Amino acid sequence: MVRHQNKRFTQVKTARGKVYQYFRRGSVYVRLPNDPNSPEYDEAYWACMNSKQVQLPKFTFKKLVESYKKSPRWSKLAPRTKAGYASTLDYIMDRVGDMDPTKMRRSNIIEAQQNNAHRPKTANEIKKLFSILFEHAIDLDWQTHNPAKGIPNLKTGEGYSAWPEIALEKFRAKTDGTALLIFELCIGTGQRIGDVLRMRWSDFDGTGITIKQGKTGTELWVPCPPRLLALLAVAKKEAKGLTIVSNPKGQPAQYRWVNRLFGEARKVSGTQGLQVHGLRSNAASELAMAGCTDAEIAAITGHKARSMVVKYTRGARQKMLAESAGRKRDH
Repeated sequence: MVRHQNKRFTQVKTARGKVYQYFRRGSVYVRLPNDPNSPEYDEAYWACMNSKQVQLPKFTFKKLVESYKKSPRWSKLAPRTKAGYASTLDYIMDRVGDMDPTKMRRSNIIEAQQNNAHRPKTANEIKKLFSILFEHAIDLDWQTHNPAKGIPNLKTGEGYSAWPEIALEKFRAKTDGTALLIFELCIGTGQRIGDVLRMRWSDFDGTGITIKQGKTGTELWVPCPPRLLALLAVAKKEAKGLTIVSNPKGQPAQYRWVNRLFGEARKVSGTQGLQVHGLRSNAASELAMAGCTDAEIAAITGHKARSMVVKYTRGARQKMLAESAGRKRDH
């Protein structure tokens, strides 16, 4: 960073091999024309010096978030990703909306992450969104570095656990209607709840369901097991809307409504604390127990990385190997 020799409040920055001229007074940066010897540079410089006539911009996270949501970075995101990012951006805005991002230090990001260490996935998401915002600030020439870059994620454990067999039995025994249909769709197809809620009757061909995953864009055809087919046969006769899962008015079910519905069903069935996403692990485990290969399991769950299939089926395969070992020992 170099101060221009002929004028006060000037600085030169080099970022990614490019040289930028700035007027700087306190925390305020204003981009100047690149040629310091040009008439345009002089005009812009003296306009900045006469700050009574020229309103100097103030950098804030609020302005940065607003700009980010108008950028190609944001428009390319899937709707589900935007919804997840939006809640974290609201968290950031509530706490540092009026702060200047160019003054944010690496230690501030680590502090925000540690303040949420009791919920590590949220803490890591906060750090991730800060990093995305700083990259956008670099695109805007607000700053030249990303203070969140390289900060390690907090450990999050093994993720969502599969439901124990006794919990599956309790839920099925005490639940019916839409809650049970969602439950069997999650296990029967092995899909995320967001994809389950987007399934339409036109996607169902009588034996399986065609799916385009919202998170990955992967297109799949998934066969439905007998238990799920029986429920779909009943639900189709009573269907009021286009989606397989609908609210009482026949409209596509929203996640919040489903979350409340499932919360009530878990309370009645005594399965509190178990998460809907854990049913995806149950689906992969059932396939593993049936002797399916990793490729066959991935053909249903849509996982592209073998490591994720291994993660989801680890418990089931350990049990299978242990049972095999036990039988060999008994003989």
